[in-house]
Amino acid sequence: MKPILASGHAAAATAERWLPPLVGVVEPVAEILEPEEPPPPTAEEIAAMIEAAQREAAEAGYRDGYERGYAEGRAQAAAEAAVEQAERAAREQAWRETEAQTLRETVAALESIAQSLADPLADSADALEPELLVLVSAMARRVVMAELTHAPERIQQVLHVALQQLPSRKHPIRLHVNPQDQSWLMAYAAARDEQLTWVADPEIERGGCVLMSGPSRIDATLDARLRQSIDAIWGELHPPKPLAVQDAVSAPPLEVQPDVQAEAPPLELAPAVVPEVQDEAAPHATSAAESEPTEQIAQAEPSEPSDIDRLLDDGPFDDTDFVFEPRTSAAP
Repeated sequence: MKPILASGHAAAATAERWLPPLVGVVEPVAEILEPEEPPPPTAEEIAAMIEAAQREAAEAGYRDGYERGYAEGRAQAAAEAAVEQAERAAREQAWRETEAQTLRETVAALESIAQSLADPLADSADALEPELLVLVSAMARRVVMAELTHAPERIQQVLHVALQQLPSRKHPIRLHVNPQDQSWLMAYAAARDEQLTWVADPEIERGGCVLMSGPSRIDATLDARLRQSIDAIWGELHPPKPLAVQDAVSAPPLEVQPDVQAEAPPLELAPAVVPEVQDEAAPHATSAAESEPTEQIAQAEPSEPSDIDRLLDDGPFDDTDFVFEPRTSAAP
């Protein structure tokens, strides 16, 4: 490998001058000098040093705070994200449950509609029953009144049934009847030799009558007969609920009372009967009662009105459409 030779001024600048060594001459020993202390810093230098230290501390604190805040921010963001995710999951679950409940209610409503369409009168049967009862009663009343208009002699059958219901004939019989029906009933009584006291009572509606005999009273008015028939039909449709069975040991024995008189066989539109009260201890009271112009009438014990009575009392019984005129033919 060839040496690299400097050329030109560069070689001259780096070259050292060679001098021959001194022979017999003692070279002086260099004196070792201690280093001099540096001069104290000036106020400007101290201020600069303080400023630099403060700047370095601020930068270090900023870096430390930044790193710490960044870590805390990441942790807070992660926690908030977890809370938001949980809330979103809860909202989705609540929405699913609400949708499921809505679906169940919709299905139930559709099933109810389908059932009501299959049997449209099932739900309204109970509500329509009282109205139908009032309607049927009004229709029956109008039919009876129309029949009496065209065939007034049918009132004779009413009197016949009422007389059959009397417990006895030992008291005079007083008959309250509508004046328009009196001629037909008088003909019937005369044909059968019935001894009756006639009382023309405009308050008695056509087609009915009221018999009074001693302490007995028979209500054969149209309203009473209609109520009796409707009560019988209502009892068949709605039988009474069985009473609670009492303990045979604790329950008191029932008192069996003998029947005073047998009941008359049921007839169609039979009048209501108040049974005669027999008083064997005072037989002489009969003549006194017969001589009185106003006879004593046995009244039934007051009782609460039944559902049928309430319905018929509230029913739209308006018979103003019918005008009852006497027939042109003479009464028999």
